[in-house]
Amino acid sequence: MGTPVDHLPNPLEESSIQALLQSTGLPACSGVTFPKVAAQYHSIYILSFPAPTLVSSELTVGEDLVLRVSGHHIPKIKTENEVAVITWIRKNTSIPVPEIVAYDSSCDNPIGYEYVLMSRVSGTSLDKVYKNLTKYQMSDIIDELVDVLDQLHSTSWSQIGGLKFGADGTIIPGPVVEETFWHIPDIAKFWGPQETFGNLNIGGPFDSYVGYVSAHINKYLYAIRRHESLAYMRDMLPRLEMFLDALSRDAVELNNVKLRLAHKDLHFGNIMYDSQLGKISAILDWEFSGIVPYTRWNPTRAFMWNAGETEAGHKESAALYAEFVARCQVRNAEILDDAEFSSDKQRHMQMAANFLRAIVEVSPRGQRKEKVGEWKEQLLEHMSAFAV
Repeated sequence: MGTPVDHLPNPLEESSIQALLQSTGLPACSGVTFPKVAAQYHSIYILSFPAPTLVSSELTVGEDLVLRVSGHHIPKIKTENEVAVITWIRKNTSIPVPEIVAYDSSCDNPIGYEYVLMSRVSGTSLDKVYKNLTKYQMSDIIDELVDVLDQLHSTSWSQIGGLKFGADGTIIPGPVVEETFWHIPDIAKFWGPQETFGNLNIGGPFDSYVGYVSAHINKYLYAIRRHESLAYMRDMLPRLEMFLDALSRDAVELNNVKLRLAHKDLHFGNIMYDSQLGKISAILDWEFSGIVPYTRWNPTRAFMWNAGETEAGHKESAALYAEFVARCQVRNAEILDDAEFSSDKQRHMQMAANFLRAIVEVSPRGQRKEKVGEWKEQLLEHMSAFAV
């Protein structure tokens, strides 16, 4: 795995932040603080103003704004995706999210980094307070999360990808944005100057599940041919090509899945809870969200994770997830039913892609050498469902 936290932006001078505010038409702030948060891809600054600030004739924000400054991990599309997703959610749902004040998906601005300036929401991240809540309060939170997912699930999409703004300002499907992408610093370190972000990562949007998975596999084949650490996988290239042909052959069956917008990283650290109001005040960090085959709504199993790494913490998260499942059943919510694979072949397709991705992710970094042989066997087992 990469280490995105090692490539966060350099600390900003207050003068550059003031210049940024001036460039957006905002007044100077009266103070800047740098809170300690566990962010992997961006630095956060709290900008204080002496009074609520009129941004436009229609928008007044509170006394604080949040400035999120992105590293150079994934240029342009990550920032644009998050802003478009939050904007779409504010317009089409009642899910609580911050309000976007300004953003720039380029580095051509006074701070020299991509950024998003947004309203500051009330409350504290749920991972810091949930232990002090009663079982009734946690039950209410779980119901709210069912509501959040149900609202996202209520809109059908026709393509897989992130979101972006079209030429006319409408929000439309855009490139896929995934945390497992090869990031710019790691490309430079492990691949050298001859490779680019586009060479190693998929684009999109994609019209089907098979199109999305096949695009990933083609990038993995490219990596196997190019990187010497993956030479041990080259004997599999003919079978992988046959696997791609089989996916195309069985596309009707494999594409039987709903396409829905998903957060994909909805752990307690990304859920803000207002103890005075007794409810969720915001869902944060939509940078890797996107329209997914709904089997991929929770790809890292982050949902209901309490941000604890202990065995007791994982058991606690599992118990909370079980309660969530029970609430979905009581409410007849379809969100989990639609997350199931529609056929064994569809599951084998996704699992084969997962194991191949894992191999291509770790070998160039010299990681998990004790595991890649096992993963290769797992890959072969899942591919065998397609008689290749």
